[in-house]
Amino acid sequence: MFSFSRLTWHWSTAAEVFSLNNLFVGLLMALSVHFEEATTAKERAKELTLGHMLKLSFCFLAGCLPYLYLPASSYLNKARWTWGDQTTVKGFMTHLLREEYGTFALAKSENGSSMTETLLFQVTHATAELSLVVPALAITAFLCSAARRKVEKPQLVWLFTWMLLTYSFFFAWRANLDVSRPLFKGVIWRNAALSVLQVERFWMQSNAVLAVLAGLGFSSLFSLGEALTGSSRALHCLEWFVATLLVTGQIYSNYGVCDQSANDVVDRFARNLLSSLPPGAVVLLRGDLPGNSLRYLQYCEGVRSDVTLVDQEMMTYRWYLLKLAKHLPGVHFPGNRWNPVEGSFPDGTVTFNLLRFLKVNKHKETFACIGLHEGDPTWKKDYSLRPWGSCDKLVPSKAPFDPGEWVDRTNNLYNWSEAYGRFDASSWEAVANEEMWQARMKTAFFLFDLAETASMSADVKAELYTLAYKLYRDIISAHEAHPVNWHKNYAIACERMLHLHPEREDPEVLLSETIKHFRLYAEKAPDDPQRGQILQAVKHLRKELRGLRKLRRGEKRQHL
Repeated sequence: MFSFSRLTWHWSTAAEVFSLNNLFVGLLMALSVHFEEATTAKERAKELTLGHMLKLSFCFLAGCLPYLYLPASSYLNKARWTWGDQTTVKGFMTHLLREEYGTFALAKSENGSSMTETLLFQVTHATAELSLVVPALAITAFLCSAARRKVEKPQLVWLFTWMLLTYSFFFAWRANLDVSRPLFKGVIWRNAALSVLQVERFWMQSNAVLAVLAGLGFSSLFSLGEALTGSSRALHCLEWFVATLLVTGQIYSNYGVCDQSANDVVDRFARNLLSSLPPGAVVLLRGDLPGNSLRYLQYCEGVRSDVTLVDQEMMTYRWYLLKLAKHLPGVHFPGNRWNPVEGSFPDGTVTFNLLRFLKVNKHKETFACIGLHEGDPTWKKDYSLRPWGSCDKLVPSKAPFDPGEWVDRTNNLYNWSEAYGRFDASSWEAVANEEMWQARMKTAFFLFDLAETASMSADVKAELYTLAYKLYRDIISAHEAHPVNWHKNYAIACERMLHLHPEREDPEVLLSETIKHFRLYAEKAPDDPQRGQILQAVKHLRKELRGLRKLRRGEKRQHL
């Protein structure tokens, strides 16, 4: 049940450490069973002899040998991508203890749910992953052990229960993430960019212990049955039949979700982003999805080696440019570390802001994927962001802007055919798919926002509103299923078109479309705080539409 649960299956086929963690938990429980099964005190004492403990210590230290690679690699500085500077003891310990993200914490500067909320989510999650049967059997093992009824290895039941509770309470205490938000359970979703931290993967270890307890409870039930009925052979066959049935059911229910043999969504996401960029571009990366996927394609598969990938988050660390600047050819860094406040420090560190970085690299076309760090607004002084699919291009504010030409350049950047909403909301595939779908309307949103906020003539505003309206209309009509916010954006664009003079579109069509899509948005987004105002606007617009149709019918009769 544990091995074929969705969570375990998923992380067993991913290049991550969590399968190794599961192995260690399994070995720990196996050693406990081996110790418990020793028939005499002498045999148990063997497990605790100096020689045996030295062997175990040697095995532990052998497992730490890969850490020797870190200072060697850091000293040679050949890796095009790395984390930290391990050439010093302090740097090595910082990396070992994960201090930059918080030792024994999941995120840096995050406010998480309460301990009670996290524990409740863990229980709900375990039930969903392992079915109600596994927690019920685990509780059965505990109750049988507490009641001193016929139970397999009661001391182990108590030990494993203690392990489960200790791990769960400690993790709930240190998991500083808001698990009440749906995507936090799998990944953290962001508004302007992506920042990813997994939560549910840390529940695999507790699920493993829970599954072992369930196995002990399962065995205890049938042992009690044998004692009551005396029919051991029939019950033994039934025990195997039920166990096989449960495992088969788990495989059947999860195979469709866990079969990733044809899943190349993130790969295509990254290839689309890279292929859309001009030669020699500089990409300011933010978030694990664009960062890791683009780096993988470039460093491992040699795709678009002409593009330079610079990580925004990493530029704030002292070691990043020290170690990786030489692997970013053609990009100039006017200091040692990115910081909104420029200056020189006693330790020799020279900080630079984004505006300075853009000015010294004005010979390069620079893009932000996905979004820019909110802590440094200095770029706004001389630059503006223009939509480029899921990314944005940083352009000098005084550069001429032809909206029609920009629409032609960015309208068909990507070749994306995935249906909207087809992936689980907590998966990377869902995040990548959402980004590609939202990229379709970014230019329309940008043009509309420019018309709303910029100081310009009425004719230019009308042109921008019209272009935005047509883009929204085309993407809405081309896709039956799409993000909910498109309805609202399109309805607002239609409403703005009604105020243009002279008229550029049929006002009856505009009113009808505004009413239709405001209504659809209100139905699909019931939690929007503006829902009441939207419904009031729909009533008013319906009255206007009735008046317009009545007026047109009167004019038609006059002509007849």
